[in-house]
Amino acid sequence: MLEAWLKWHKLMIYLKPEKINGIKQMPSEKTSPPARQKYLQLYELLKNDILAGVYKNEQQIPTEIELAGRHKLSRPTVAKALDMLRKEGLIERTSGIGSFVQLNPRNKTLNLALLIPGLGETEIFESICGYMSQLAHTRKFNLIWSGSMQEDAASRKEHIESLARHYIEQKVDGVFFTPLELTQEKDSVNQYIVRLFDEANIPVVLMDRDIVSFPARSSYDLVGVDNFRLAYIMTCHLLSQNCQSLKFLAKPHSAPTVQLRIAGFRQALIDAGKSCSPADIVIAADYDAQFISQLLEQMTSPGIVCANDTTASRLMHALSDNNYRIPEDVKVTGVDDIKYANYLRVPLTTYKQPCKEIARIAIELMLTRIADTKQPARTVVTDGQLIIRKSTSPYAGGAGL
Repeated sequence: MLEAWLKWHKLMIYLKPEKINGIKQMPSEKTSPPARQKYLQLYELLKNDILAGVYKNEQQIPTEIELAGRHKLSRPTVAKALDMLRKEGLIERTSGIGSFVQLNPRNKTLNLALLIPGLGETEIFESICGYMSQLAHTRKFNLIWSGSMQEDAASRKEHIESLARHYIEQKVDGVFFTPLELTQEKDSVNQYIVRLFDEANIPVVLMDRDIVSFPARSSYDLVGVDNFRLAYIMTCHLLSQNCQSLKFLAKPHSAPTVQLRIAGFRQALIDAGKSCSPADIVIAADYDAQFISQLLEQMTSPGIVCANDTTASRLMHALSDNNYRIPEDVKVTGVDDIKYANYLRVPLTTYKQPCKEIARIAIELMLTRIADTKQPARTVVTDGQLIIRKSTSPYAGGAGL
C-alpha cells in the first residue's frame, strides 16, 4: 500500500498540468512532499544501494551532513532514515564517527563458541556447557565447543590461543570465555585472548571469573556465583559448628574469584568478632606431612575453608594419611558440589553452584550484547546452596540450606 502511494505521489508531482481530479492546483508549499515521505524516500534509496552492493559490508556510507546536502534535506530527516536502516540491521551508527554497512539479517543463525580451558577436566563447567547446549536448540543458535585434557600450563595456554584464532577464522558471532588460571602467565594470556576477539569485533561474555584481579573490573559482561557471599556463608557455618580457629586454603595463581572468597571469609570472621591475620590465608600446592603440621599448628578446634572441592578433597586425603579425623579433629568445606563430593570417605560439606541458571544468564547476556554492542558491561551474580555433609557435622546427611 505504501509503495503504491509513493509511486502515485511521484507521478502527481511530475505532471505538467496542475490538475488533479479536475481541480486546478496552484503552486504552493502545501503541495511539496511532506517530511515523512522525504525520509522514507531516502531510506529506500540507501537500502537499495546497500542491498545492490553499491556500499559494501562494513563500508562507511555518506555522513548526515553529506546526505543532507546531496538530497537537499534537513539533518533530522536524514537521521530518521538512517535510524530506520539501523533498526533493520543494515547499518551500525557510531557517534562522532559515522554510519557503516553492517549486514546482519534477522533470520541469521548465530554461531556462538565456548572457550573454556580445562573443559573435560572440570566438572562444574561440563554441567554449565551441557545446559547451554540444551538451550541452543530452543533459542535457535549453534554452540561450538572443544574440550582439552592438557595437564601442564604451557600446553593449555597453547591450546586456548590456537582455539581463539580458529574461532576468529570461523567468524563466530560471540565467545563465552572462562579465563585461564593456575599458571603464572594467566593474566597476560587472558588479556591477549580478549584483545584478539576485540580486534575481530567478536563480543565476549566472561563466565565464572574476570580477567582482572578484584576489586578491578574489566569491560566485558560477566556471569558467575556470588563468591563473596558463599565464602561468608561457609565461614559462618564452620563457626556455628564450634570451630575456634579458621583458615582459608587455595592453590597458587588462582582465579580472581578466589580473592572474592577470601574477602568473604575475612568479613565473616570480623563480623563474628574474630581476628584474621595474613597467616590465616594459606596458598599452597602440595599437602605433605610437614604442610599439614604447619597448617594446624596452634589451631584450636580447627576449620578449613577450601577454595573449591578439588582442594578440599586433596586436603582431606592428606589429613587422613596423617591420622587426623574429619570432622572430629578438623572440619573442612569446599565449593562447587562436584559429583564425587558426596562419595568421599567422609562426604564433603560444600556450596552448590546454580549451573542451569548461570548457563541461561550467559546466553541472555550474549544475545543482548550482540544486539547492542555499545551498552555498558554488566555483572550478574547468582546464589547457590549450602550442602551440609559429614566433613563439618557428624550427624549431617546432605541437607541443603
